[in-house]
Amino acid sequence: MNLVDLSWRNMKRNFRLYTIYFISMFVGVVIYFTFSGLMFNKDVVAAIQNKENYKMVISLASVIVFLFIVFFILYANSFFMKQRKKNSACIYFTE
Repeated sequence: MNLVDLSWRNMKRNFRLYTIYFISMFVGVVIYFTFSGLMFNKDVVAAIQNKENYKMVISLASVIVFLFIVFFILYANSFFMKQRKKNSACIYFTE
């Protein structure tokens, strides 16, 4: 069994876990960049009369969203690693 076969077998066995991890990372990044994109959208900024307050509020909210995403990613990584450690321990003991 070579490395490619081992990797493929691992992906098939843990597809659900990898899918959950990928989707959570993807959603976190999309939310942050979508929210940050509002700060630089000319149409949205032009629609708001008090532009400086708008930019300040969006900047503050962007920092809050960024901190939430950082903690979310750290939590998702630790959850993923715990699940992988449990899974790898089961593989070693069953084979």
